[in-house]
Amino acid sequence: MSDASENAAWRLREALLDLCSERGYQSLELQQLLDRAGVSSEEFHALHADLDSCFAAILEGIYGEFFALAQEALHDETGWRDRMRVTGYTLLRYLRRDERVARLAAVEVQQAGEQAQQLFLETFNRLVGLIDEGSSEARGAESPGLATAIGVGGIMFARIQEAVAKDELGMGEEEIPSLMYAAVFPYLGAAAAEEELHIPPPRNLV
Repeated sequence: MSDASENAAWRLREALLDLCSERGYQSLELQQLLDRAGVSSEEFHALHADLDSCFAAILEGIYGEFFALAQEALHDETGWRDRMRVTGYTLLRYLRRDERVARLAAVEVQQAGEQAQQLFLETFNRLVGLIDEGSSEARGAESPGLATAIGVGGIMFARIQEAVAKDELGMGEEEIPSLMYAAVFPYLGAAAAEEELHIPPPRNLV
């Protein structure tokens, strides 16, 4: 990609984040994005087929940034609970860096096109897969199935989405222990879940 194309892509990203935060994606028109970004129609279509594909490309970059940070943070973690906890704190801190990013990735994506919806589903399933790894550590005759991980993941996402929608991402990180409690309880029981309420944030996270 040429320097001019990279510059146009960056301006489109910043403009889309601004406009989604200000008025929402559902009411956004392509010309409004072009005007805000200072990008011509020709420059835009050299990068994207339409507004939905532009949204999806920017969303994919955002998810990629988060998973790169999470992967780096997890390189020394082997236990399931530790990896869950690090991922939770990494996600919250990433979203709190830029509330425009948080809104696009967690709220506005619900109004976006099919490609963005698929990216969201893949990302959600990736996080559900991490939760479901708790099945291998579950105690008792029967370990929880994938439906349990999906349910726990849904609870976690709903809380994050609510916090973004209500501009509550500035809250402290006290939410993470309670979410960890909900994640650990079905797999390891009440005692292990209770421990999560008293475990401090991991050190050396970005």
